[in-house]
Amino acid sequence: MRGQPRGGRWRGNRGNQGNRGSWPRGGSSRGFEGRGRSNYGRQNANQHWGKPKRDVPSKRLSEQDIGVTKYINEHEGFNGIIKTRFSDFQVSEINEQGEVAKLTDLSTPAVPRDEEVVDDEDLLHNKYNPEILPMETWDRINKVATTTGSDVEKVQVDVTGMTKEQRTKIHDAVKKAFGESIVGSTITVDDKKYVTFDKYRKGVRIDNRVKWVWPGEYVYFIVYKENCDTMEAASRIAARLRLQVRSTLLGYAGTKDRRAKTSQWFSLRKFDPRKIANACRDLRDIQVGNYSFRDTNLKLGMLKGNQFRICLRNVTASDECVDEACKLLREKGFLNYYGLQRFGTRIEVPTYEIGKKLLQGNFREAIQSILGERSGPMSRALHLYHTVSAYAALQALPHSAPPTEAKLIQALAQNENDLIGAMDQVARNVRLLYIHSYQSLIWNRVVSERLQRFPHQPVPGDLVPLADVKDDGIEELEDEESEKDETELNGAEKKTTDDIPEKDSIDSKNTNNLHFKSKTMIPVKVLTQEDCDSGRYSIFDVVMPLPGYSIEYPPNMKEYYKELLTKDDLKLDMKHKYKSYSMCGGYRHVVARPADMSWRCVRYSQPHADLILSDADELAGRTTTGATDDGQYKALLLTMSLPPSSYATMALRELLKVDTSGDNQALQNNYHQKPAKDDQKDDQKDGQPDQNEEDATDEQCEDVEKVEKRKLEEDSEGVGVKKTKQNDG
Repeated sequence: MRGQPRGGRWRGNRGNQGNRGSWPRGGSSRGFEGRGRSNYGRQNANQHWGKPKRDVPSKRLSEQDIGVTKYINEHEGFNGIIKTRFSDFQVSEINEQGEVAKLTDLSTPAVPRDEEVVDDEDLLHNKYNPEILPMETWDRINKVATTTGSDVEKVQVDVTGMTKEQRTKIHDAVKKAFGESIVGSTITVDDKKYVTFDKYRKGVRIDNRVKWVWPGEYVYFIVYKENCDTMEAASRIAARLRLQVRSTLLGYAGTKDRRAKTSQWFSLRKFDPRKIANACRDLRDIQVGNYSFRDTNLKLGMLKGNQFRICLRNVTASDECVDEACKLLREKGFLNYYGLQRFGTRIEVPTYEIGKKLLQGNFREAIQSILGERSGPMSRALHLYHTVSAYAALQALPHSAPPTEAKLIQALAQNENDLIGAMDQVARNVRLLYIHSYQSLIWNRVVSERLQRFPHQPVPGDLVPLADVKDDGIEELEDEESEKDETELNGAEKKTTDDIPEKDSIDSKNTNNLHFKSKTMIPVKVLTQEDCDSGRYSIFDVVMPLPGYSIEYPPNMKEYYKELLTKDDLKLDMKHKYKSYSMCGGYRHVVARPADMSWRCVRYSQPHADLILSDADELAGRTTTGATDDGQYKALLLTMSLPPSSYATMALRELLKVDTSGDNQALQNNYHQKPAKDDQKDDQKDGQPDQNEEDATDEQCEDVEKVEKRKLEEDSEGVGVKKTKQNDG
């Protein structure tokens, strides 16, 4: 049956073996109990937490759970295993200029000499630029610089209302004109801002800011990572750089897969590339390089797409069958569903359920879901949160705690009733992922229903855009969140539980008087029968909206949108009492088509040999893979480029006609094992199990286990925590 595992024996998932021995006999361990153990933790550890049991594998989300049920092409499909190893899935970002991110150079650029530095054009006119400051002010500063006495008054310039960039331009102009003989500073007096200039003398604070000599305000660099997601990589890099700010100040255009090898650009404002290289030199599984400079920051959505290099193992179909399926994918595309990665892996609490609760105003339930009890290093802290208090959980928080859970527990330990304040401590991109996950679920379900009701071609009531569509709304939400964060930094009052409306009260009455950020609505055309008959439009032109207040719903599916949202106590406009939880929406093409697609089949014999060279492999000088002409197995090597936010796994689903969920794919990973009867004979022969049998089940978690262990050590080094050796449980 199509979509069912083929061959081999299912021996079960051995679980997250990185957690084995995480709770030593006799109670808690410093490594996992973490900061500030309480008496409660010491006294009750033996009572509740003995030697741990091995994690029991839980069922993961399936495609059916997220509304992915239809196909657009009619062909038989064939067997092929997705992501047997994370090296089988490699992603390279394509920037807006069409360049593909590839890590080729780890060296840092030479520091420009002063005469090579291109200064701001405004500073090149003359020494005293009247467009920066009036000549009268320049004369006063010059008098301060040339006067030998100590009684000269410092110069004070009113800069109230100016931006930071404008103030910086004043400082730079004065520094260029007078060097270190004049010291500048910005002060606030009676709610007004002033820039002051004084003669340098002992006792006067020197401006220690290092002169920025590089040719652009932002340094760009390529980040190559293995088996970690983009936000985790950003956090680890920020920790190594000792940034006193959140890792979100590291700019990036999009988030890449965790279980993969990926390359993408990061940006950072006025940070010496030599410091970046030195700080990240010994980061395991992350390498940085290919430095360049630009005048704009990198933000979400600033990319043209992604290039994928994929290996599908144990392909059993003929080359002719494979070619036919690949040609159909290249010509007719695939349904542009949101893939399983969008919704997390916890079937008991998928991310869309958390997003739904946030949109409903059920902040307490959303937090309870995020902090739901589960096995692993966080197990004890989460149990204490639910059975004792957030403060008790804080005392048991391990150093390896995920940032989201850690920030929530820390905030709730201070005030368990300030639910919105606690959620505000979560990185805004994480909050957006929860909410956008719910919108994505609605989109998937509506598209499946649209294809169930109507043919795979434009029909009256469909929408086609009259302007470019980015297929996602997350960049607009990012702007809204940035505005909110700026308000908080300026001292906005926090909301408490008393301010949280009941679920039933979040309706149009609560939002009529709110001023939502205006967003330019993308113009769309509602197709008529005449339009459909004209042949001017194809299924590639049709878009479906993500629910929100700045979109138009297709007349032929609007009632179905309303049915789904009403069932979840939400309304079509998706407005919320709190602005940051109001969704503007967006549009996404129903069908996507790969670009620059190519493929070839290779043979191999070693089941776990790398069949694609990564950027790191090529940097290390590797030129060969595990492919052999007379190999026992066949693999399909596929290269293609997809638009932003399109999921390669959904393209592979269309190609293979199988469920791409992790559970289904894992069932096929034992294809190289011997049949059960042969193994029994071997066991009877030597009294020992076949080592290959153990390797087969260990392979799936081997890489993850090593990486997680290294990260724990790394994080401890990064924050100056002394590593201690612990005996195995």
